[in-house]
This record gives sequence, structure tokens and C-alpha cells, in this order.
Amino acid sequence: MMGYGAWGIGYRVRYFIFIFLILNSQFSILNSYAAESGKPKKEKKVKEEVKTEVKEKEEVKIKIEGVLEAGFDINNKLDKSTTDYKKIGTAKVDLSASPVKKVRAEFGFEYKDKDSALIIDKLYGQYNFADFGAVRVGYMKKAFGLEERAGIDERYFHKRSIINDGVENLWLLEHDLTFQYRHKIGTDWRIIGGVSWLSEDTLYHNYSVEYEASKTNLILAAVIGHYTRFNENLTAFATSLSFKSSARLCVSEAEFTFGHKPAVKNKNGNVLDSSAYIWGARVQEYFPIEIPAKVLRQVIPVAEAALYSEDLESKDFDAQLRAGLTLGFAKKSAFQWRNTYGTVLRIADGKKELKRRRYDSEVVVIF
Repeated sequence: MMGYGAWGIGYRVRYFIFIFLILNSQFSILNSYAAESGKPKKEKKVKEEVKTEVKEKEEVKIKIEGVLEAGFDINNKLDKSTTDYKKIGTAKVDLSASPVKKVRAEFGFEYKDKDSALIIDKLYGQYNFADFGAVRVGYMKKAFGLEERAGIDERYFHKRSIINDGVENLWLLEHDLTFQYRHKIGTDWRIIGGVSWLSEDTLYHNYSVEYEASKTNLILAAVIGHYTRFNENLTAFATSLSFKSSARLCVSEAEFTFGHKPAVKNKNGNVLDSSAYIWGARVQEYFPIEIPAKVLRQVIPVAEAALYSEDLESKDFDAQLRAGLTLGFAKKSAFQWRNTYGTVLRIADGKKELKRRRYDSEVVVIF
């Protein structure tokens, strides 16, 4: 009996040892599985944190656009019996940054070979405080007609028309320090009002009503300027009504300009320029023809006619006729070769005189 009891005790000991080893191996497997399953959770948490940081960084949106222009300009001034040969060299870069959804900063500079200087084109900040309204403060151009707003990448002539030259002579289209309010009505209408100043004796008011749909653009704009010349306070104004329609085969523009220039006297009281109402009218058509090729992508013929008078009461006016052809290469016509020819005809006292013939050829790169 004693032998059987010893054997029974030994048997129970071996049985408990065997059970312990099995349980120990099961716990080891469970611990290993828990460790492995816990590791991906930690990695997943790290990935989620990185993803959140990337999302926060992506809110800062930066956009860079620009245009390069190089070529030559031949200006045959028949009324002065001279011909000017000039180089065309312009570089313009615009930077837009949006740190948060409702705030945007715009900075643009321009370099012109003829001035050999870097010019600030715009420098302002905009805050969209509501879906319908925004405030813009900084250095910018005034809201005027289609031609004045169009940059090098948006127009196919190197120089703007004679109408734009006439309004610029009224000192109304300068880039000045501006406070501007922009109010949106629905999805297509916008009202803009602003005040600009350059010095203590120079103040401008600028207003515009705009309608912009997918294929139609209508702008009614006005600029009123109060400034001092030769210690005399002067007031000038200019208004513009412009229309643009984009169809499948052609893009049409029409613009009418009306304004008033004050009389300018020198220090001795002699009249340098008399008071008068100015007017101008311009129409333009261009035809963007798509080419199914990898190299040449577009052929764009363009034609424009403009009339301008410095005195509404006078029958004298200038007529400008221009035509051009643009070849667009690469995707979105990012590389363009533009060639334009234009004439200016002076009509005074019923007589016609060819004042100017001009030819421009340039390469334009848009990025």
C-alpha cells in the first residue's frame, strides 16, 4: 500500500507539472498575440497624428502665377517723321497665399526692361468676413473696365488702346493705397466701392457694379479723382461700361468710356490744358481656333477698332485699327508667339491724317 501511495503521489506531481507547462505555453502565446495586436494600434495612432498635422499644413494654400514677355516694337510716328525701335522685355509674377479659409494675401511685382526697375504691381490683404462680403486693404489697381483689368496673359496686344492712354493722362488709373469693400449679390453680381490716396492732397473714389456668369461679363465702373496741380485743386472723373461674351467660335468685347478732364493752369495762370469731356469706344473680336496637334495647340486671330476724342464738343477724334495673329504652343497655349499690326488715323476739321503705324512681335510664356 505504501508503494502504491508513493506512486500515486508521484503521478499527481507529474500531472500538475504537465498541466502547468501547457498553461504556461498558452499564456505565452496570448501575450505574444496581444503584443503584436497592440503594435499596429500604436502605429495607427501615430499615423492619425501625422495625418492631422498634414491636414493642418494643407490649409495654407500658396499659388504662384506669372508671365514672361520678350520681343520688339516698331513704332512709326508719321506725324513726327520718326520711327522708334524698342525692345520688349517684361516679367510679372503674382503670389497668392491663404493661411486660413477666409483670409488671402496677394503680392505681385513686375519688371520692365525699358524702366530697368522692379515695380510692385499689387500688395494687399483680403478678409472674407461673410459669404456676401469682403474687405481688401493695400496697394492695388483701381476697378475699371475690361481693358484696364486685363493683364498680359489676357490680352493679345502688347499695348492697350488709345482710350486707355487718354484716361491715364487724367491721373486716374494709378496704383495707390486703397481701402475697398466688395459685396456679393447672389452668384453672379458684385458691387465694389473703394477709397484710394497717394498723398495728403490726392484722393480717389472708385465704384463698380459687375455681372459675371460663365460666358458673359458686364462691368459698369467709375473713378473720381481729387488732386492738386500747380497749387490748384482739380477734380476729374472717368466712367466705363464694358461687355464681354464668350461663345464657342469667338470672344467679343465692347467698351464705352466717358469722362471729364479739368483745366490745368501753370503758376502764372496760363492755361496749359482746357476743360473738356472725353469719350471713347472700343470693340474687339478674337477667334480661338483649337488645333488637334501635340505642338501647335491654338491659332487665335484678333481684330480691334477704337475711337477716342479729347473734346466731346469738337468733331476731332482719333481712330485706331489693329489686327493680330497668335500661335499657341504646348498645353493651354502656355507658350505663345504674338504678332500685331496697328494704325492710328487722326480726323481733324474733316481731314484725315495717318499718325502712326505700329508692329509688334513677341514671345509670351504663361505659368
